[in-house]
Amino acid sequence: MQLAVLALLPMLIVWQLMFGFRLILMPMLTLAGIIIFSTGHWLRET
Repeated sequence: MQLAVLALLPMLIVWQLMFGFRLILMPMLTLAGIIIFSTGHWLRET
């Protein structure tokens, strides 16, 4: 999960810069990435 987030968030930024999409999606997707990363970290700790 953490590896996927760390790989996909930078690719998301490149995608947005090259092709563009609605501006509201970037903060929502970043927040979703933070939640997924935190969940993966929590699962590793337990």
